[in-house]
Amino acid sequence: MIRRRLQTRWKLLARKLFHHHDPADRIARGISAGFFAAAFPLPGLQIPLSLLFAYLARGNRAVAILPQFLANAGTLFPLAIGEFYLGAWLWPGAAPDPDAALAGTRLALDAWSWSEPWRSTQAVLDALGELGLDAAGPILLGAVLVGAALALVMYPLALWGVRAWRKRRGAASAEEPELGPFELPVPDKALTPAQAIERYAGRPERFQRAESIRLLVDGREAYPEMLAAIEAARETVDLETYILRADAAGERFAAALRKAALQGARVRLLYDAVGALGLPERYVHGLLDAGVHVAVYHPLHVSRPLWAWNKRDHRKILVVDGRTAFAGGLNLAADYLPKEEGGAGWRDTHARIDGREAAGELSRLFERTWKRARKWPGVAQRRQESMPRRVVGHTAALGPGVPVQVIGNSLFRQRWLIRRAYLRAIQQARNYILIENAYFIPDRGIRKALYQAVERGVRVGVVVARESDVELAAAAARALYAELLERGVRIFEWPGSMLHAKTAVIDDAFALVGSYNLDHRSLFHNLEAVVVTPDAAFARRLREQTMDDIARCEELTPARHEARSLSTILFESFAYQLRYWL
Repeated sequence: MIRRRLQTRWKLLARKLFHHHDPADRIARGISAGFFAAAFPLPGLQIPLSLLFAYLARGNRAVAILPQFLANAGTLFPLAIGEFYLGAWLWPGAAPDPDAALAGTRLALDAWSWSEPWRSTQAVLDALGELGLDAAGPILLGAVLVGAALALVMYPLALWGVRAWRKRRGAASAEEPELGPFELPVPDKALTPAQAIERYAGRPERFQRAESIRLLVDGREAYPEMLAAIEAARETVDLETYILRADAAGERFAAALRKAALQGARVRLLYDAVGALGLPERYVHGLLDAGVHVAVYHPLHVSRPLWAWNKRDHRKILVVDGRTAFAGGLNLAADYLPKEEGGAGWRDTHARIDGREAAGELSRLFERTWKRARKWPGVAQRRQESMPRRVVGHTAALGPGVPVQVIGNSLFRQRWLIRRAYLRAIQQARNYILIENAYFIPDRGIRKALYQAVERGVRVGVVVARESDVELAAAAARALYAELLERGVRIFEWPGSMLHAKTAVIDDAFALVGSYNLDHRSLFHNLEAVVVTPDAAFARRLREQTMDDIARCEELTPARHEARSLSTILFESFAYQLRYWL
């Protein structure tokens, strides 16, 4: 009877731990984190350490405890001896006395008693403290190295073991619940712009008035309007971009800039050195000869500090005559042209803003970056340096319009502004959240907010790229898909061409369009710009466009994602560890 009960309880525990809805890589990360914690010869503290490491590694915390059963009085001291000699071999300080260090370690291990865990924990820590850094340091260094080796070995083994166990047990997708069609609930009631700002942004003083704001989809809509605005310029043209190429799209913009400069407008072009890598000098000299001011952000020179190599200008801004502005995700390259025009047909989104007050905010972002960029010298440029310079600033609102906020992250203390805007809007969502993002690697805080939204009954849909131009970043993103799917986030993969859009719309009441990816590069390394508006018409238009995109996508199901190969999972896990640099 007792044996049967134990078998029943073990089966229930095994089903809970290895349930097919818990991704295999999450279970493997939990086991790997548990073995990392087991390498630390700290009785009583190994279980808390295993839970902490499993949390940090996004692993299953229940299975992380299992390796701790291997740690006992008979294994901890031999493990500590080996870790001490390994750490002493690599320790940068003076070689510690082995006899004294091992005697102190034995004293620390013997101080533990399961009958008095709190007192024992303090006794263990006191004993380690008495060892001093010269003795305790090598042991901890050896523990970290052994733990890392165990984790690296156990992760693929555990991943293979869980997948093999499930295959043998037949844990197939037959039990997977039907996801059903992705339909959005109707918002309770329409909010006024002031109410939407109060709910989703909370800082009405940071919004400006615009005469109008319109959504522009792909280069098919955005490029013609941008080119027409440049060619019609009478006073100023400020163009800032990340990628600039001397291809069909780049030549069109070069011709428009030259025309505007020859007509007497002050024209400035600012591009990023990495984004425009390979841009021929003839392209720039043609602009300089026509009187266009040209600057490059963070040129690649050996003398520059390493941090400057990684800090890039990822914005896409165009401001014409201080009253017509464009911002979004489109660079200046043929990738964004329609396929019938010889382009790659990349899917992207831009916004057009008319009105001096809102356009002035984008002008200020451009101005701050322009001052820090390196200017191209040229005869034509020196000739125009004496031209009067128009300063665009806040003006009175020009009649009725729409509220718009322009958010940039140009300063270190403003690095988190765009993320905070996304986070608050997600936290305040009541009906739905639709996100399109090219490189979707959200941090733990954004993921938690999405999960909490799902728990509130909010429908959350994310459109991502199936084929990416940065494969390592796409692999890092896929490492998170299992967790997102498990928590109720619906993921849709854009087929065919590259999805490069960076947008979000919430409850038909709040919309964000810009250059900001939900990843570590946009948060920590890039200059970005995002346009935020509570305009209901704009939000509905963005919702309709996103739902049209979803209709063309293929939804990623947990079963299909779980079926990817072992090598693919390992590659994704490796890529995720590099997320800070991608």
